[in-house]
Amino acid sequence: MFEVYKPSGGFGFKTVPLLVVGLIVVAVLAVVYALLLQLIPFIYVNALLALGMGIAIGTVAAFIVKQGHCRNVLLATVIGLLLAVTGICGKFVSQYYMARAAEIEFWKTVDVTQVDGLTEENRPMAVESVKEEYTLSFHLKERVDAGWNIGRRGNGAPIGGWLVYGVWLIEAGIIFYFAWTMPRGTAKEPYSEKMSMWADESEAVMLLPITSDEMVSKIQSATSVDELLEIPIPKTDRSAKVASYVVNSIPGQEMEDAYLTVQTIEYSINKKGEQETTETMLVENAILTSAQRAQLVENSELLNEAMEMFRASEREERLATQNAEPSE
Repeated sequence: MFEVYKPSGGFGFKTVPLLVVGLIVVAVLAVVYALLLQLIPFIYVNALLALGMGIAIGTVAAFIVKQGHCRNVLLATVIGLLLAVTGICGKFVSQYYMARAAEIEFWKTVDVTQVDGLTEENRPMAVESVKEEYTLSFHLKERVDAGWNIGRRGNGAPIGGWLVYGVWLIEAGIIFYFAWTMPRGTAKEPYSEKMSMWADESEAVMLLPITSDEMVSKIQSATSVDELLEIPIPKTDRSAKVASYVVNSIPGQEMEDAYLTVQTIEYSINKKGEQETTETMLVENAILTSAQRAQLVENSELLNEAMEMFRASEREERLATQNAEPSE
């Protein structure tokens, strides 16, 4: 079988400092996230905010992996998880301190005539009592009991009790999903150990119309890159299914190894009349030498010429048919 790219497991010296900076950035994001959740107390909007927070954390994690030249999937996973935990814990801690500050401010400014037993003399004692008794566990219990209201203008059925834990679990799942997948995907991207550079220059070299199952089988059964590059010429360019040949390479380094990914893309129309695409991976990051890369480009040009000849012959046939029709 042909050789495919596999991460080396190495990482750059900048990874750890970048992680420290990333943790600080995510902590700040957690404060902003908590503030937005407080300002917009609608569970539907909160779901979108959780999605945004997850993408933000995943993006920070992927940035650390990329800039730190981290090709270690395990380390990339740890980076993502650390950022996710920081984001989630930072959100709860921020909400706690905001609620605690609001509670303290209430007792500092409330009209003493509105609260039984409260006087100006014992107000400082009441404030100090709140500072001591309003703990994080008390705050969480308060939030679980209060929950959310679902419905128009927040007047619908309340969500409280164990359902709040369910919502928090979904929120954590969203954040951990992006924190898990995005840095791991980045760490698996092709990287040149020789050049110490990511192969992040992507070029769609060819779209091959798939007109038979045998064409797909030939690509899947290839045991060498040379066999993989023996592209079968289709009989027509009209097909709802194509094989996309994408090459990732080192920017400006045509003589270095490149990496070929082949996947089929099938277009269809659903019951609503909308176009859908189904993608199936056939080959992922097969290593190409510079000669093999040049051969792929040449084969692509031959395919384009063959398709142009086919289209030209079709046009000639249509013209001949039109000319042969008797005029009225």
